[in-house]
Amino acid sequence: MEFFRVEQTDGIAICTIVNPPMNYLVGGMAAELGQLIAELAADRGVRSVIFTGGVAGKFITHASVEELAPLTADPEQFRQTGADALAAYHALLSGLQRLPQPVVAAINGDCMGGGFELALACDFRLAAMGPYLIGFPESRMGIIPGAGGTQRLTRLIGAARALEVMLFGNVYAPDEAARLGLVHRVVPEHDLMGIALDWVRQLAKQPPKALAMIKRAVYEGGESDLEHGLAIERECFVEVMCTRDAQVGLQAYLDMVRRDPMEARDRFLSGQALPRYTGE
Repeated sequence: MEFFRVEQTDGIAICTIVNPPMNYLVGGMAAELGQLIAELAADRGVRSVIFTGGVAGKFITHASVEELAPLTADPEQFRQTGADALAAYHALLSGLQRLPQPVVAAINGDCMGGGFELALACDFRLAAMGPYLIGFPESRMGIIPGAGGTQRLTRLIGAARALEVMLFGNVYAPDEAARLGLVHRVVPEHDLMGIALDWVRQLAKQPPKALAMIKRAVYEGGESDLEHGLAIERECFVEVMCTRDAQVGLQAYLDMVRRDPMEARDRFLSGQALPRYTGE
């Protein structure tokens, strides 16, 4: 791949985004991302995923304005083709969000516009401390976030704050982004990948089907009314209860409780004594 370096170790896929010097999001990168998402979805050996920037000070700066600007030259043509092009990119990031594995965006530099939209499609956003910016500056250029940003950010932080970010075209330093809920937490730059790896290693020990079903219930159910969300939860619960991992996990906990209930509370429920889950 030209724009992604992918390393796999111990069930973790680290996907590094590389398009120097600015790490702009370009059409070729989107095409490769679609291929990468399909490969990750099909690989049962991958238990968790990290996306991070491979250019100093850049996660993904934003979408390439050099590619966007010519689209305004023929408005009638864009009226005919633009919605379909955007639908394809929406499907791409929805595919990222639907990956069965937990996905962490380890944000290590500028993460605006299309780059922030990619990060929003990940399950977790960890941000390094540093002199860079996170947010949606699109309105300052006469456009709007068009790759899911208006929808995912609103669902994440609520309409009032999302409007403040997008109408003003605001971009934020990492600490302010965390205060507003745009990222989960900010960590020292030299600790970013270590903490991201700690998170995904812990997640990789969890039963993968249970994690996939939690993601489905949260994302699909959270975007519907309560009754439909509960129906999705029922489907997910039944499906996961029929797995071998559920049998193994419940029995392992029951055995530990029979030996020592407090040990079960302290060790099993804190993740120190989990059985080996296989995804079956």
